[in-house]
Amino acid sequence: MEQAQAKKKLPSWAKTAVVLLALAAILWTAWAVFTDVIVLRKTEDMAGPESAVSILFVGNSHVFAGDVPRQLQAIARMHGVEMIYKDISRHANRGGTLSALKESAIGEIQSGRFDYVVLTCHGRRISNDSAEFLENVGILSGEARENGVIPVLYNSAWTADPERLDIATEAYKRAAGEMDIVLVNAAGAWVYAHQTIPGISLITRFDPRGPHANSAGGFLTACVFAATLFDLHVEDIPKDNLYKGHDATALAQAAWAFVHPPPHDE
Repeated sequence: MEQAQAKKKLPSWAKTAVVLLALAAILWTAWAVFTDVIVLRKTEDMAGPESAVSILFVGNSHVFAGDVPRQLQAIARMHGVEMIYKDISRHANRGGTLSALKESAIGEIQSGRFDYVVLTCHGRRISNDSAEFLENVGILSGEARENGVIPVLYNSAWTADPERLDIATEAYKRAAGEMDIVLVNAAGAWVYAHQTIPGISLITRFDPRGPHANSAGGFLTACVFAATLFDLHVEDIPKDNLYKGHDATALAQAAWAFVHPPPHDE
């Protein structure tokens, strides 16, 4: 009996290996959460007064990386604008496209719960097939208007490649112009911020999925939404906001200056 029990015991090197593997898994998970490689999402906050502005987000990870909806909510609340939201976005490789989300989005739009619907699609998909993008935007924006919902296009900063970003941006601008849709041009605001604020860091590091907003990038994007949709000039940072870094005020100012550029001297 004692010999049988002895055989079941793991050798010391195996025990050490198990402990090290467990520790490595814990550290990797902590790092992934901290850097937003793993996103702990809050997909809905629809609790608010009847007068609250309600927004449906439809798109990909560039909605929830950096926690854009909740940072926008904190900014709006600080300025006296109650905002509630639902986010049905998914990672692009897990159905996070306007084509894949179209039926779900239409069902949500028809529910009568929303004032705005924010539409975004992965820039690579747009640059490869802008016709499909324009078709889906047309269908969803038409459905939105039939149900009293204001359609909004969200151009995210999805790549560091200026040429591909320009292709996607032009498609967004074309859709916004031809279909009379509000455009939140976060990609343009990111370019402007990089030109005007030295040393800013807006993306997560070592993200295997490609460039995604960190909390600072999400804050800048949220400020662009606030300036575009609610005409809010953020000068004080909400105490309960996700990002409160030393450059937060500068990022907020960059968002406002991009959306509302000062008039040029004659």
